[in-house]
Amino acid sequence: MKKKIFFIISSLNAGGAEKVFWLLSQHFDKDLYQISIILLNGKKMFFSSPLNTINIINLNTQRASLSFFKLFRLLRAERPDAIYTTGGQINALVGFTSFFIHTSKLIARPANVADAVFESIKSKLIGSFMTIFYRRFDSIICQSEEIKTSLLEKYKLSPRKMIVIPNPVLPAEVIRKPGINKTQKQLIIVGRLAKQKGHERLLDLFKYLPENYSLTIAGDGVLRTTITEKIKSMALEDRVTLSGLVSGVTDLVAQHDLFVLPSYFEGFPNAVIESLSVGTPVVAFKVGGITAMIKNDFNGYIVEQGDLEGFKLAIIKATHKSWNYNAIKEDIIQRFSISTIVNQYQKLIA
Repeated sequence: MKKKIFFIISSLNAGGAEKVFWLLSQHFDKDLYQISIILLNGKKMFFSSPLNTINIINLNTQRASLSFFKLFRLLRAERPDAIYTTGGQINALVGFTSFFIHTSKLIARPANVADAVFESIKSKLIGSFMTIFYRRFDSIICQSEEIKTSLLEKYKLSPRKMIVIPNPVLPAEVIRKPGINKTQKQLIIVGRLAKQKGHERLLDLFKYLPENYSLTIAGDGVLRTTITEKIKSMALEDRVTLSGLVSGVTDLVAQHDLFVLPSYFEGFPNAVIESLSVGTPVVAFKVGGITAMIKNDFNGYIVEQGDLEGFKLAIIKATHKSWNYNAIKEDIIQRFSISTIVNQYQKLIA
């Protein structure tokens, strides 16, 4: 008899955690597992609906704080064999619900390092209870060693529960081609337009790059207006393009010389492995998970946090270096393939 598995997530809107669960749910062994994706908000679907073998259940509650009763009734009726959750508020919701109904396996996946997760007053209040909630889980998947260390320090959890499993990447059909734009240097950043991602400090250093450098900013978010106004105030309209949400990310990235990641913190930046999966090198500030992806001088450069001058120089160095695009692509696919990551997730409930 197949085991009944739930993936619980806020939505299938654009986002790193959403994409990870969307990928994992499709690649679990359907001969062994019956998969359901539980959404708090199923109205916005950036990612296409999963395959017909996957059941999508929309609680239509919009927020974790309003979802307890519907989730409780669902779990009581369905009695899943295992539940995977992701994100601080979803982890808290399921951890709290577990006090009232038993599920054989609970597996949490924090999205960021512990000190960076809770920002609002409401989130800080939830954070004060996270030690209790996380102790309800059988396993806690950390995308990077940095996340594992931060959780152990902040919540005093058992190291035996903690397991480091990076995010997966799909093999891409496209690849960065040598010889494109030898004079014009094209940079790209893909990510949510939020303070965490560092778009504003990227623009601050970008203005000091030579005139033949251009920048594509792909993504959307609360800072779109702020970033648009900053581009205008700096007279960079002819060099910086805001492209909004993009569905074919790897196709777009493959057209650029370099991917840049100016984030202040990350859990495990999916956009970086997607960039490397098409052979496009990366320059990034040192954030969670990045040291597991980037090998200096092989597929990019890592710069210490806050070193804007070093970041600028790394960009110039990277755009004048001859990279082995095929080697970059093959290396990342070998280390972070979807089959490898799915096997590690399945072992937790085997």
